[in-house]
Amino acid sequence: MIQMSDIKYGFGGQTLFEGASLHVKPGDRLGLVGPNGSGKTTLLKMIEGDITDFGGSMSRRKGLTVGLLPQDSIYDRGRSIMEAALDPFRFLEEMEREINELNYTAADEPDAAAQKQLIDRAGRLQHEFETRGGFTFRARAAETLQGLGFSAPDRDREISEFSGGWQMRVALARLLLVKPDVLLLDEPTNHLDLPALVWLEDFLQTYPGAVVFVSHDREFLDRTARRVAEINMRKIEVYNGNYSYYEEEKAKRLEILLNRAANQDREIKRVERFIERFRSKNTKARSVQSRIRMLEKIERIETPEERRELSFSFRARTKSGKVVMQLDDVSKAYGDKRVLNNVSLTINREDRLAIIGANGLGKTTLMRVLADRTEYTGARKPGHNVSLHYFSQDQYELLNPDKTALEEVSEHCGEGFSGSARTLLGVFLFRGDDVEKKVAALSGGEKSRLLLARMMANPANFLLLDEPTNHLDPPSREMLEDVLEDYDGTICFVSHDRRFINRLATRIVEITPSGIEFFIGNYDDMKEQKRLREQAEAGNGEAAKSESALSGEARRAARQDRARQILERGRALAPLKAAVADAESRVCGLESRAVEIEAALADPETYNDPEKSRALPAELKSVRAALDAAVSEWESLSEELDGKEKEFNCGD
Repeated sequence: MIQMSDIKYGFGGQTLFEGASLHVKPGDRLGLVGPNGSGKTTLLKMIEGDITDFGGSMSRRKGLTVGLLPQDSIYDRGRSIMEAALDPFRFLEEMEREINELNYTAADEPDAAAQKQLIDRAGRLQHEFETRGGFTFRARAAETLQGLGFSAPDRDREISEFSGGWQMRVALARLLLVKPDVLLLDEPTNHLDLPALVWLEDFLQTYPGAVVFVSHDREFLDRTARRVAEINMRKIEVYNGNYSYYEEEKAKRLEILLNRAANQDREIKRVERFIERFRSKNTKARSVQSRIRMLEKIERIETPEERRELSFSFRARTKSGKVVMQLDDVSKAYGDKRVLNNVSLTINREDRLAIIGANGLGKTTLMRVLADRTEYTGARKPGHNVSLHYFSQDQYELLNPDKTALEEVSEHCGEGFSGSARTLLGVFLFRGDDVEKKVAALSGGEKSRLLLARMMANPANFLLLDEPTNHLDPPSREMLEDVLEDYDGTICFVSHDRRFINRLATRIVEITPSGIEFFIGNYDDMKEQKRLREQAEAGNGEAAKSESALSGEARRAARQDRARQILERGRALAPLKAAVADAESRVCGLESRAVEIEAALADPETYNDPEKSRALPAELKSVRAALDAAVSEWESLSEELDGKEKEFNCGD
């Protein structure tokens, strides 16, 4: 469909692409990843045709249609949501009006011949109207808007009444309704809540054209991408699998690249030593010059900047009481719209509480009540010795634009802070000269990381985090997960990132139009509990039959008991699963080493080093023995895990 070859492009003194190539295939689901600023958005604009002044070549199939969803908001003042969504179908609305006018005119036309001409014209238009989706376009628009979170009343409201995030959903709806051959999406998940995210994933699964998209949401990448293209070091490298495959394969490719680079460095140093040693000897002049020319021709293997793992312990200054926060019958309204209605909630020490739900139902409002940042009715009772930090996206104004990142963090290092502000910033991915950047020059993601680093420089024992992963790329999200996993206090957070929720949450509060629901465990545990509940309510299986006879109170108790069983099952199997994974990893490592040794023994150059050629056979024998033992251990542990899982399943 689209073939890009040897692309070269840059601006402002920065080279983004140099010799990059990419092929977009029919039916592609291609996820673009890479560091912020590497050129992902630029690449989408090249494919769309907005940027054309680049070197190299790009060919596309004749008649190909391409549509791009940009990151910027849209503003269609004076028009309703539905009117804006129907923009692609104006020609159908015009056709519909013409058909109606022809039918009215024909009905009043006294001349039979003229009337027949009008009826024939209306018939041809009617056929074209039907063929091009004239009878379904409004229903399709309504269905798409509903999937993206717009209720029926919302569709008649002016688009200017909605925030930029909701306006982006309208732009997305318009693009999805057009169905171009190549659909380009620049961070479509940024403004979507979980229900809309899941809907979009399902929609894209059956989309008839190719989809090329940028996203920082790892679960979305995993579920949607069939190939991943990484932009790094001005090149594009393609991985033929989803995001999980990309992560595994990238690690393997990086190891190979680093080994090649190390071998090249050793060879270069060997040649340089020869040159230095014999440079002044006339008898070796020809050999020296030959090696100098050889060094000049060598294309140095470029490796990515190595990210050092920095160890840093995040401990709350003081320990709170067992109950950290309690809300009793809390309500909150904005004008006539009630957002929270008699909410009661208890947060205990060391809880990792995730708050989820569709946008507009009160997640941020609940966080602001917990932080005591808004008025409400009801009771808010902080526990004994509770200290609190609140993070939200509207806190950028707390940063001084004239200060550096290092100055911002240094000023907030509290008593008992161990380590340097520079090291702390390193944990939050500010490396080298990054710490000297002025706040005014930082991107949205960098400001988020700086706010989080500033907060953790003086950690309270209760953290309230409202969408902390917004603007963070995947490595930054993984960094934040590591930090919060190590933290020993209590966390309550809002997030639409399912991997983030799965890794951190021990309890979930879901806000729904009818109230709030509580779940034990993480996001996957919640889905399983919902599945069991739906199965029970549908009357499937013996569990449903027995539960249907119970009272309402008993049914609630049974659901809670099942939720506890699911959580206990996961905890019971976790050590064994980890042992199986560890054993499998050892097997893979030993297999790889055996292959490396066998390859070395098959290489004639190995025998130029007598010591190495003598040592390798002995090492191979040792590796094979260790491999046999590791395989036996892995098989034994796998059988034990299978048996345990069967026991649990029999008990269900």
